[in-house]
Amino acid sequence: MILISPQTAESLYWMGRYIQRSESMTRLIIALFDKIIDENFNEAKELYEKLGIALHYTSSQAFLRKSVFELDFISLLYVINTARENAILTRSHLPNRMFSRINALYLKYQAAKEEPTVSIYWLESTLQELDAIWGNLELSLVESKEAPLIELGKVVERMDLSIRLFDSIEAAVWDTEKLNVIADKIRPGHKKILLSSSKKAKALATINSVFGALITSHES
Repeated sequence: MILISPQTAESLYWMGRYIQRSESMTRLIIALFDKIIDENFNEAKELYEKLGIALHYTSSQAFLRKSVFELDFISLLYVINTARENAILTRSHLPNRMFSRINALYLKYQAAKEEPTVSIYWLESTLQELDAIWGNLELSLVESKEAPLIELGKVVERMDLSIRLFDSIEAAVWDTEKLNVIADKIRPGHKKILLSSSKKAKALATINSVFGALITSHES
C-alpha cells in the first residue's frame, strides 16, 4: 500500500467504523422499536445493558428520541457526527461525493432533532443514505490506498457489535476471512487473524487489535 500518515490512516479506519456503527445501530433501533410496541417493552433496556448503557424510557417514542439524539457517546447523532469529524480530517483523501453524503446525513439528523417527534419512517430512510455512502466508497476508491482502511473499520465494527450485542462469536468468525483479505491489502503477508476462541473478551481483544498491529508493523 502507498504510504499515508498514521494519523490519516487512523481517521479513515475510524470513519469506517462509525459509518458501520450508524448502520448497525439504526437497524437495531428500528427492530427494537417494533419489539417495544409488539412484544417486550423492556427489550431495548436489556440490550443496551450489554453496551454498559442504563437506558430509561416511558414509551416507544421516548426510546426513539433517546437512542437517536440524546444518549451520550452512543446516540445515532453522536455516531454520525463522529464519522463526519473523521471525514473532515481526511477530506483530501475522499471523493467529494462521499464526503458530501456524510455531511448531508449529519445535517439531516440536525434538522430532524428539531421536530417534535421522531418518525420511524424518517429513520428507515437514513439507511438509504448510508447505502449510498458505501456505494461511493466502492465506486470511487477502487484500488486506492484509502479504501482498505475504511473497509477494515467497517468489518471490525460489524464483528465487534456481533459479539457485544448478540454474544455471536460464530457470526464474527464468518467475517474473519474477509478481514484477512482486507488486512493483506494494507500489509501484504501479514500474520493471519484467527478467531476461534469461545471467550468473548479474548475475541474482542483480537478483533480490536488488528488495526494497531497492521499500522505498527507497516511503520517498522
